[in-house]
Amino acid sequence: MLDSKGDCNMEQEAIAKAFYMTLCSNEEIERIFNVSSASDYLLKVRADAATEHTRIYRVFRRRMLNAGDGWCFSDYFNTRPFENYIKCLVDEDFTEAKSLAAGFVFCDKPNGLIEKTRFGNVIAISESLRYFLYFMNLAILDHGDVDVHQDVRSAAMKIAIRTMLQREALDFDLDPRGEIPAEVHNSVQHHTDRQLEFVIGHEFSHHFLGHLNDSKLIDGAYLSAQELSGKTHKFFSYSQKNELDADLDAIERPIYTPDMKADMVNSALFFFVYLHIYRGVKDQIMPSMGGPSTHPDPIDRFHHIYNHFKDSIELDENNLKDLLKLSDIYKESLTADVALNFESYETYGSIYLAQWHRKVLIDRVDF
Repeated sequence: MLDSKGDCNMEQEAIAKAFYMTLCSNEEIERIFNVSSASDYLLKVRADAATEHTRIYRVFRRRMLNAGDGWCFSDYFNTRPFENYIKCLVDEDFTEAKSLAAGFVFCDKPNGLIEKTRFGNVIAISESLRYFLYFMNLAILDHGDVDVHQDVRSAAMKIAIRTMLQREALDFDLDPRGEIPAEVHNSVQHHTDRQLEFVIGHEFSHHFLGHLNDSKLIDGAYLSAQELSGKTHKFFSYSQKNELDADLDAIERPIYTPDMKADMVNSALFFFVYLHIYRGVKDQIMPSMGGPSTHPDPIDRFHHIYNHFKDSIELDENNLKDLLKLSDIYKESLTADVALNFESYETYGSIYLAQWHRKVLIDRVDF
């Protein structure tokens, strides 16, 4: 006698597995449906993100077709920033870090997080955070002999902000936003990787410092409290202190030369200035309700790092002051732009790099 219930369950599982077959191997699909390790858990998170978001799925399909027979979903994700950070750890920390499941996930939520699972802690960094940092670096940094027009910088800034707001289409592979000179791209990519190394180190530090012993997830928004008098009063909850401690530990734990440490401090400082600019726009579009947050304000984290390291390593104080001034200028400009062009921050789609963009591609026609 046939077990109709069992047959139905098998059929449902076969249908569910079919969603992954266009991207994953049979072995990977079995791991996704029978999670037994932290690496399996990370694989499932990655595969779910790729199959549940149509635009991201199309990006993966294009990459798969380009790779041909050499395609492997698990091996696609860039490991360089993780390897660059881990290799600078002392032997004991290096061994422990290598044992964790950690990597990029291509999803539209631009963050980094560490999650406690029954298989162990898992670190996941969103690739959309890479896009945010890439276009912020394009907008803010000095690019040497290449003259980057202000229209290009402004467009890059808007792409970055819209990426954080989850309004920018994550199809940069399919629809490039412009023809970026190789010299500029390589420089921007370098700084982006260094900033990501700090973010990666920050999540590893949550693990090393035992911050997940009594909690499940380290993830949140960036808020501060303000009294009715208008005087800003800063307070840090226990979890906010964990964030500040992880910021410092991410820089102090690796064995860096003085120049490498100074570079990592600067990368962290630029990262928090970029979040500071983004927050100015976000608060105008989606004002916070003033509730408690697990994360301190980005500018508080900037000053916390700067004050901790300023006497022990060489930092360009004038350059950092100019960076803060520039961030306020951008915040004011973006605030005015939101007031005049609110829909351009709310509408899902693509923004292009002004005169660096040559050809308009049509969705479903050109890609």
